[in-house]
Amino acid sequence: MNPQPPIPNPTRFRENLLAWYARGHRAMPWREVGRTAYHIWLAEIMLQQTTVTAVIPYYHRFLERFPTLESLATAPIDDVLALWQGLGYYRRAHLLHKCAQTVMAKHSGQFPSTEAELLTLPGLGPYTAAVIAATAFHQPANVVDGNVERVITRLFRIASPLPASKPEIRKAAATLTPPPTQHATHNTHHAEYANAIMELGSQICTPTNPQCFLCPVAEDCQALHARDQLSYPVKTPKKAVPHHTATAWLITDAHNNLYLQQRPSTGLLASLWELPHSGWEPKSPQTQQPPIPLSNSQPAGSYTHTFTHFKLTLNLLRATTDTIPTTNRFPLTSLPPLSTLMQKAIKTALTHQ
Repeated sequence: MNPQPPIPNPTRFRENLLAWYARGHRAMPWREVGRTAYHIWLAEIMLQQTTVTAVIPYYHRFLERFPTLESLATAPIDDVLALWQGLGYYRRAHLLHKCAQTVMAKHSGQFPSTEAELLTLPGLGPYTAAVIAATAFHQPANVVDGNVERVITRLFRIASPLPASKPEIRKAAATLTPPPTQHATHNTHHAEYANAIMELGSQICTPTNPQCFLCPVAEDCQALHARDQLSYPVKTPKKAVPHHTATAWLITDAHNNLYLQQRPSTGLLASLWELPHSGWEPKSPQTQQPPIPLSNSQPAGSYTHTFTHFKLTLNLLRATTDTIPTTNRFPLTSLPPLSTLMQKAIKTALTHQ
C-alpha cells in the first residue's frame, strides 16, 4: 500500500523550482535584460494560442516596424494586420492596437504596474495581467497559463474537469506563488518564479510524455506519487465541430489584378481582405451569385480550414472579368492584409490544374 501522498510544500517547491530555473532555461528575446513592459506585453499577446517557435520571427519584425508603444498606437490598423498575417486569431491584433492607443491616451504611454490596473486594458485577461505584473514590474502575481494548469493539477491531483476547475486550480497555484516581500533584492523572485513555473510546464511537465525523472519539484507531486500523472488535467469532452461549405471566386482581369473585398471592422477576421464568396460563416447570409459579371467560371480546387468552433471547406471557382472596381482591384504581386484562410485559398486556386 502506498504511503500518503505528499502535500506540496510551498517553500521547498519555490526553492527547488528557482534553483532549477537558475541552472538553465530557454533563451527568449522578451526575457533579455532591459526588456520593458512593452516587449513583454507584445510577446504575451502573440503567444496566446501560438507556439514560441512561431512567435519569435513575428516578434522581431513587429519591433523593427513598431519599436515603441507610441509607434504602434499611431500606426494604421492595416499596417498592424499586414505584419500579423499568418499568426491567426486576428482579434488579438485589433486588441493589441486598441490597447496601445489606450495606454497612450489614459496612462501617458506607460503600462500600469499592478494586476488590477492592467486588467482594465483591452485584451488583457487574468493571465496576461499577472505575467506582465510579475515579469515586467516584479510584483507578486498568480501566473496561471495552460502549462501551469497542467503542473498544478498534477501537483495537487485536482480531479475536477477543466474548464470548470479553473478557480480551484488558481486557488491551489496561489498557495505556491511567492508572497510579497519588503526586500527589494528579493523582488526579482516574482519574475523568475513566473517564468520558471511556465517553463516547467512547457519543458518538463508536458501533456503526453512528462519528464518526471528530471522534474525539480517531483518531491511535491501527488500525481507522481500515485503514478497517475497522465490522468491530469481532467478535461470535459469536446463537442463535435460543425463542418460548413461555401463557394469562393478567384476573379482576375486581363492585367493580372485580383478582386478582393474587405471584411467588417468587427467580428471574425475583422478588417482583413478576402475573396468574394457565397457566405462562409455559420450564420452569414448565403448567396450563389458572384459580385460582378463573369465571362467564365471554372472549378479551381477546394481548401479546408479549421477555426476554433467550426470547420470550413471553400469550393473555389476561378473566373475572369473585363473590369474590377478600383476599391476591389489589387495586383497579385501586392495584396492587402489577408487571413491564412484566404492566403491558402488563393494559392490553391492559382496553382490548380
